[in-house]
Amino acid sequence: MKNIKPLLLLFTLVLSFQLFGQQGVELKNIKEINGSQLDFSPIPYKNGVIFTTSKSNRFLQCPPEKPDDYTDLKFSEKKDDGSFTKPVSLSGKVNGKYNDGNAAFNPTGDKMIFTRNNLEGKNAQGIIDLKLYSADLEGDKWTNVTELPFNSDDWSTCHPALSKDGTLLVFSSNPPGSTENSMDLYWAKWENGVWSIPTNLGLGVNTNANELFPFLDENNTLFFSSDRPGGSGGLDIWVAEMDASGQWQMVGNLGAPFNQSGDDVSFVSLNGGTEGYIASDRGHQDAKGKDDIYLWKYDPQPRDVIIAVEDKETKERLVGATVDITPVEYGNMLDKIYSGPKVAKNEVLTTDKNGLVTYSVRKGNKYAIVTNKAEYKPDKREVMAEQFPESPTPYIIPLEREICLVKMVIEVVEDPSGNKISLADITVTDKKTGKVINLKSDANGEAFIAQVECDHDYEITGKKENYYPNTVRITNPKGKFKHGEEVRVKVPLKPLQVVMLEPIFFDFDKYYIRKRDAQPTLDNLADIMNQYPSLVVRLGGNTDSRGTNKYNERLGVNRARSAKDYLVRKKKVNKDRILTEAFGETRPVNNCTDEVYCPETDHQLNRRVDVTAERHNEQGVVFKTRPVSEMHVESDRKDRKK
Repeated sequence: MKNIKPLLLLFTLVLSFQLFGQQGVELKNIKEINGSQLDFSPIPYKNGVIFTTSKSNRFLQCPPEKPDDYTDLKFSEKKDDGSFTKPVSLSGKVNGKYNDGNAAFNPTGDKMIFTRNNLEGKNAQGIIDLKLYSADLEGDKWTNVTELPFNSDDWSTCHPALSKDGTLLVFSSNPPGSTENSMDLYWAKWENGVWSIPTNLGLGVNTNANELFPFLDENNTLFFSSDRPGGSGGLDIWVAEMDASGQWQMVGNLGAPFNQSGDDVSFVSLNGGTEGYIASDRGHQDAKGKDDIYLWKYDPQPRDVIIAVEDKETKERLVGATVDITPVEYGNMLDKIYSGPKVAKNEVLTTDKNGLVTYSVRKGNKYAIVTNKAEYKPDKREVMAEQFPESPTPYIIPLEREICLVKMVIEVVEDPSGNKISLADITVTDKKTGKVINLKSDANGEAFIAQVECDHDYEITGKKENYYPNTVRITNPKGKFKHGEEVRVKVPLKPLQVVMLEPIFFDFDKYYIRKRDAQPTLDNLADIMNQYPSLVVRLGGNTDSRGTNKYNERLGVNRARSAKDYLVRKKKVNKDRILTEAFGETRPVNNCTDEVYCPETDHQLNRRVDVTAERHNEQGVVFKTRPVSEMHVESDRKDRKK
């Protein structure tokens, strides 16, 4: 028979020497259970470990060169002194005709999911693939061996890993749709007594290389092996986690000393990442076979360090300084995954009455420290754990004092009267940093900034409607002000001249210039235009709503022309300075529209010519059209219904 696909576990045996004890990790070869060939896939079970073993280094050869070279599942008990008993094969319906291995167990230990060659024989390509099976423990024997529902005769399904509660299953498989037909990791949930349809862990985890030998720790952190690029060589241990949305995301390569130039598989993490198992062909002088199982222990070696914050010049210890500490590099990936909040997360501390804080660091880690204190420049630095002296000697962070900080009060006043201008817009620009602060003056015309730096230049601009804007500059006042004092800055604004242009009113259905109000208004407009010779005005003719739209549009034209003729003929204003426009009944200033009853005084407000400034060149003057709502105009007609 042909060998089945070599992508699962045909190890290339590379001899390499690995320094144990690196970065607080110790690895011990479990000589009591390792044989001369392949020993791998250790999984804690009760008071010992169940693992996969073979007498051949060709796990995937089916049948093997020798009848007894198939892989089997064995159990070894861990004794009180840390050694292991002689392994014994699991009894019952496992360790059968072909290869058995890679087991996972439910929380009670009475149900096992394991890998076995397809008992139905070859697939369409003449290859005997792998399948996942479950078995129940009855007494001391494993029985009721049953295929899992997502097996196939056409591809391999293998390497099960179960969560601590037994409801999450991760396994390796290469069905159609896998990444470039390589082995990918899939997951399924135990729901309502059945396994859900498996889901690929996605491109965040799977690659076009092979992802194998998954393991889920007590927090459902996923460890697995992959021969993807970026490792140390061969199969390496990688780590992934599920985020809050249920998507799997990579954490990274587990790194040395677990990964080395050969194959590293079957990583098991126990007791918060302080111990576990790994199988490897690292070829250490203690190795017994091609792949051995190692027991590892991790001592993160945390220690408390003391940090002192002091004045750089006086050496005085500073009380109430904030020390913001964040790990930015980890000497060991286990530190990133398992270490407690004092080393795994950001922490902001405040110096006590002695100017001190205490923090816990771990060997090999690098920490970013940002220290702040009012009236001092912030200090930013990165420190390796080894750079902190042993307690009680403190690590000193000196802060340089800001020489001068003052309160800036800005007062906006009218020029030349000196009257306070309330609700003025104020913009303060720090010319050194580019920072812009927007303020608004209060009822007393004042606004303030609690602290500004004395050695910076500032531009302070005041603005208010009907005033010219003005900018005051403060240039390098360092030395002029004392630290902590109040500095007052006055911003004077010159008022603009406002000229009101008033509307011209007409009698009902008429466009002649009436003497009682229209003539005086036009005479005043002529005086304004004589005073400001560049002023060009626009006359807009309006009507009330009575009459047809077409009639009212013509009436609006006549009213605008009548006003223009008066200015040109009577007041000798240049006709080119007067533009006309007609709106008819389309621009009422109230709700007196068609079919709406209104008193004659309201209709009168709509019988008008609006005067607006079109353009002018005079400086310091603003022309505004007086709102009709501000005016009281007597109608030429008595009130009656329309």
